[in-house]
Amino acid sequence: MRCFVWWVTAVALFCLSPRLPNVGAVQVVQRPIDAPAEAPRFANGKDVFGRDARCRTCHALLNTLNPRLVPALLKIKAAEARRVGGGGADSRAVKYGVYEETIETYVQSACTTQDLWHSKETRKQCEAIMELHEDELSAAYTRWVRKGAPEREDQGWSWNWEVCRKATRSCSEALAMHVLSEFDDDGSGASERKYRSEPVPPAGTVNGDGLLKVVAGSFHDVCVADPSVDVLVYVSFPNQHQGTFHEFAVPALLAVKKLFENSGNAFEIAAVDAEHNDVPPPYGTPGTSLPTLCLYPAMNKGWPRYISETNDGKLTVRDVLFFIMNTGSAGLSATAKALLAATPADVLDHKPWEKDEL
Repeated sequence: MRCFVWWVTAVALFCLSPRLPNVGAVQVVQRPIDAPAEAPRFANGKDVFGRDARCRTCHALLNTLNPRLVPALLKIKAAEARRVGGGGADSRAVKYGVYEETIETYVQSACTTQDLWHSKETRKQCEAIMELHEDELSAAYTRWVRKGAPEREDQGWSWNWEVCRKATRSCSEALAMHVLSEFDDDGSGASERKYRSEPVPPAGTVNGDGLLKVVAGSFHDVCVADPSVDVLVYVSFPNQHQGTFHEFAVPALLAVKKLFENSGNAFEIAAVDAEHNDVPPPYGTPGTSLPTLCLYPAMNKGWPRYISETNDGKLTVRDVLFFIMNTGSAGLSATAKALLAATPADVLDHKPWEKDEL
């Protein structure tokens, strides 16, 4: 949460500088537009398993953090094993500082993922857990690594117990003794969701609009897997919003893509056709029905940034560059700032939706 406070402060200070676009159209938040269905609650605030808000939030925290952090730690572990020489890594040779840096990066941004941020109750509970127990939560992942990083809960490690009971005291002993997966079918329908995806296209395929094509089945590989690439993701509804959002937003995105072509930045603008694809958890919320923009910054893929007000797609090149400048990695942000200063105003502020009014 310390990083989030610093980032909001930095954006607020920057907004005092000259030549800024209409900030109201490009406010940045870590939340999705639509919220998924929630599990039913009883009068006492507990769900069908007897979990109160804090325990539910801890389980949700693990369910959105583990799919991102655990693979990152296993990747480090595999690299250590190769360095030592083939077999299991010698624990005396393991540099735990590398693990701890990765753990800190993901844990600090844990409450900003879509499935946690969409609910005010869950968000508040998550922030409270992090404020009191961030260090203990990080320590639980370090213990998991030291224990050999068991990949199944029948190998002597229970995430529910270690995190939701031992580290954060969020769940009762009776609830914490269960395997986390036992709480999947909570009545919200999440366990029965099927995620739509078009066939995965060859790498580098562009869609009919000229943007990098991403489908549900390739979302992780294209947008998240490579930590060195900033990816701006446009979740589109090209037919449902034809003549409005899509027609207005695409020209600005294509113009920005062109501006960055010779910049030297590892940067992609990708588009998901949400009429035929879901953005799979933990990166999205199936059932979203409105277009949006989200940036996955290099070296911080666990902390995606969302644009809060898309102005029905009426975004200028200046708006998109401003969003990138305040959400991208350091190199991308610096380039966006330079482009804002160097690009002619008629390009930055072109509004194709006003063509019929001229």
